[in-house]
Amino acid sequence: MSGDEDTEETPLSRRTVLLLLGGTVALGTVVSKDDEEAPDFSGEKSELQYIAGIINSTDLRNPLNNSMLRSTIDTALKSVNASLTDKGIDPTGKTVSSTPSVGADNIKQALRYYQELQQTLAEAGSLSEKVESREIASMYTEYFDGKSNQETHLPDIDSSLSRFSKTVNTRTFSDIPTSTQQLLPDQSRVNSQLNQQRAVYKKHADMQGRFPSVISSINSGIDDFEHSSFDSAARSFQQAKNKASVQVSDSLKDYKVTSYSLSLGDYSNIFRLYRRAAGNMAAACAEGLNRKERNQKIDLGIRKQFKARSLFADRD
Repeated sequence: MSGDEDTEETPLSRRTVLLLLGGTVALGTVVSKDDEEAPDFSGEKSELQYIAGIINSTDLRNPLNNSMLRSTIDTALKSVNASLTDKGIDPTGKTVSSTPSVGADNIKQALRYYQELQQTLAEAGSLSEKVESREIASMYTEYFDGKSNQETHLPDIDSSLSRFSKTVNTRTFSDIPTSTQQLLPDQSRVNSQLNQQRAVYKKHADMQGRFPSVISSINSGIDDFEHSSFDSAARSFQQAKNKASVQVSDSLKDYKVTSYSLSLGDYSNIFRLYRRAAGNMAAACAEGLNRKERNQKIDLGIRKQFKARSLFADRD
């Protein structure tokens, strides 16, 4: 072989080697990607399933459980969001790393559900505070400032009730895949019980609205009674008795809107005593009674009225 031939063959051999090396490098890159493991989301899934279990075992009709649930959800969301970020996955929807985020979409969809539920519970917390404010305005203030109950202007909560209902009922579950459902509580139960929680607020508001009217009718009746206008007094007492006729389901009697508010059972007992008080007062207006008999009946009614008042006015 001549020197020229050696010169011509050497570059060819080098190119062959380089091609082979290049192929090996390229192949090595592909194999490395194929061998890279997908993230393990078992920890995040377990945490979300844990929250779901707590929610499924909690009475969502009871406003007093809202704060605990909000805290539990908040802690879990922060933990899961941080875990996803550590794995290169943006919880808001973007994948930071080049690794395929198998299962991440289910977790992110579950996170959105819990975020929406947390917002609903926050709305409920605001509603609880407003209903408690109505209670103070309707049942406490008038006994200390000397104003007529007819002058009471209770804070309106209709718009807040409407917003709460809308927040609950705008969530739909038909488009949530089964793989995501496994990370969530029973959504139908959640919505049903939150709507029943709304009914608790509405019942509290109804009781609060009735109370000033009952007191006003009794006060008008007593004023007429003292002026011997017994027919007029009897009508006012009967109005008070009718307005104090309320019904509270046994299943809802223990529910308060805050730790310091009255329960629906408390309202039921208060109105029961006012109803009896108004009945005794109306009986004092009957025809054919002498002054002593009238006074005995009206005094009995007043004592029952004070007993009813003590159920809330003397509370710690």
